[in-house]
Formats: sequence, C-alpha cells, structure tokens
Amino acid sequence: TTLQGTARYRRRSPGKYCCLQGAYTATGSPASPRSSLQARVCSCPINTMTASDAVAPSPKQLTREEQQETKILELKALLKGDEGRTAGDQLVQGGELISAAELCSDKLLHKWLRARGWDVQKAYNSILKHAAWRVTNMPNGIVEPSTIANELACDKAFIQGVDRKGRPLLIIQVRKHNGWTRTLGELERFCCFLLDACAKGAADHPEINPRGQLCALLDLTDMGAVSMDIAAIKTLFQLLGEHYVERLGAMYFWNPSYLFWGAWNTLSPLLPEPTRNKIKVIDPATQAHQLHELIDPSVLPVEYGGQAALGVALGK
Repeated sequence: TTLQGTARYRRRSPGKYCCLQGAYTATGSPASPRSSLQARVCSCPINTMTASDAVAPSPKQLTREEQQETKILELKALLKGDEGRTAGDQLVQGGELISAAELCSDKLLHKWLRARGWDVQKAYNSILKHAAWRVTNMPNGIVEPSTIANELACDKAFIQGVDRKGRPLLIIQVRKHNGWTRTLGELERFCCFLLDACAKGAADHPEINPRGQLCALLDLTDMGAVSMDIAAIKTLFQLLGEHYVERLGAMYFWNPSYLFWGAWNTLSPLLPEPTRNKIKVIDPATQAHQLHELIDPSVLPVEYGGQAALGVALGK
C-alpha cells in the first residue's frame, strides 16, 4: 500500500511510524522513495508516533478578505454573460453608471454582496432586477421634475451640506407632507429624486465617504394625522433595500409625537436589523447632543440646535 499525505510514514516496528519525505511503499523491508525523491529522516523520535498521529494537515483556511475576494470574482464572472451586459447598458441609460464596465467594479460588487449577505446568486439576481427597474423608471437617466411637481411644491425636503463623515444631510419636514392627497407613484419618484441628489452629493467626498452614504433627518415637529403616512415610510425603506442598497448611513427621527410611536412600533420590527441599528429617535429636550456629535453646528440649521440657516428646498 502507498501512504499518502504531506508527511509520509514508514513502518519501523509494529504500530510505530517515522516521518520521511517523499512517497513510500510498505513492503516489510526498508522502503524506497518513489521516482527521484530522496528519503530523508526527520528529527521526530522513531517510537513516539503512532498510526493515529498520521493525519494529513487540514486545508488552509481563507481569511475573511480572501473569502470576500472569491465572492466578488464569482459575481463578476456571472455578470460577464449576456444578462450582465444588458444590465450594464440599462444602468448607463438609467443614469446610474457612466459606462457599462463600472458594473463589474470591485466597489459596486462589494456593495451588492454586502447588502445580500455575501450570497452571490442573490446579489446577481438583485442587480439584474434593479437594472431593469432603473431603466423603466428613469429612461432618460433622471427623475423628471415635471413628474413630481406636486411633491416639489410642498417645499419639504432640503440637502443641508454634509455631516462629519462626508454624508449629505437630507432634511425632510414631515408636517409639510399630505398623506391624504399624494399619489404613491409620484411619492416613489420623489423619493428617488431625493436619493439620487444625495448620491450625487456624496460623490464629492469619496475620501471620507467611500460608500456614498447619506444621513437623513426626518423632522416630526408639529406633525398631524394628515402627515402620518405609513405607506410613505414603507416606500422609502423599500427603495433603500432594493435599489439604493447601502446608501443609508444614519437616520434620525427628530421630535416625535405620540402619533409617531404607534406607527413606529408597528413598522420597526419589519425592518432588517442592520437598518434598525442606523435609526435613532431624538427628543430635542434630552438627546439633541446625539445629533450634534454627528453634524457640525456650522452645517446644522438653527431649528435643530445648530448655527446655520435652513437652505432652499430641493426643486427650487
């Protein structure tokens, strides 16, 4: 018989083995190396190694970084096919990419894999679905302002510089939202308009915001029943989960009323844990410092304890 493995063994006495380099045949007499390998006795004691010790070493365990790199290469290989090329073209037409080749960039693939738990097939399917959605909803590369005129007229959304991590600060004054008159389709387009504007702003700070994330502040001050729109919140989180993956860096609900808590206690358990961990509810009387730790006073409007004036509403 031939004893295989990285370390090879030769019978010297019943039940005892000695390490030799090379491959040997057990014949009952001193074995000879196979081919031209030279037998070389190692320094282990002859009579201290038993057959149970002759175990081949386990395969090398990949580091986390090596495992991730392997997943990226697998996803990249899938996207080299016809479906992947079509998705790249769709994302270019939809205004998300400048060139189709960007679809296979390590940065973009890492983002989708991270969002899908490093499941290559799920990430691949999600990218194809997203690309088809993008070109259908934004065939000219942008959300046309004329298609969200009612939402823009509310003057409820502002981009107020960036936070300390280079993430665009999106402020939404919820009291200006009318959940009774809005249409869900226009609201979804409006959310895309806001998220695209934030993505564009994040691209200006790649050194401190390499993931292109945003920070959202939803001001619930004086919010009435007409503005309590659970479907709107669900739409926003659905877009973040399916099409603007990994874009949310932090979200703050500022000055919540009793109306908010009923809806939030129903909605929050439905959110993925990583998303919930990015959300904080701020009581201005006792927790304003949490917001100030993240956003410089020179950027934060006076309404939220800062020193700046609130900017012009998006779309103006």
